[in-house]
Amino acid sequence: MKAGANIRHLARLGIRALDTITLWVYRVSGGRLGERELNYSMLLLQTVGRRSGQPHTHTLLYIRDGERLIVCASFFGAAQHPAWYLNLQANPRVYVQVGRTRQEMLAETASGAERERLWQMLLKVWPPYARYQAGITREIPVVVLKPLPSD
Repeated sequence: MKAGANIRHLARLGIRALDTITLWVYRVSGGRLGERELNYSMLLLQTVGRRSGQPHTHTLLYIRDGERLIVCASFFGAAQHPAWYLNLQANPRVYVQVGRTRQEMLAETASGAERERLWQMLLKVWPPYARYQAGITREIPVVVLKPLPSD
């Protein structure tokens, strides 16, 4: 394995460890802790595994666009999409927890002018997304999480 690949592998392991710790803190505190990480807003996204059918939860940075929540499937600039994104493509109904509030939402991938507008908003919050995109050929998906209509 080349040195650069080793560094990326170690960085991903560190990110996964941080994700696990933040997820644990979020859950143990009932959402009272974990929603703010430094200057960033964090949410818990629960998808259903496309092969396993089991729930999988990840901590993700998000921004608000009205009542919608916006997340980025950057996978820290990896060449492939993160598993959670593949899962929501197979089943777009997800559960989202922001702080102490948990709700079912519908996920969709933004495209065209809407994607560009949301991408620019994401870059203002986390400028490294631009570096991630520059280093890969896949377009990093911008995901819109929309509340389900009330019955």
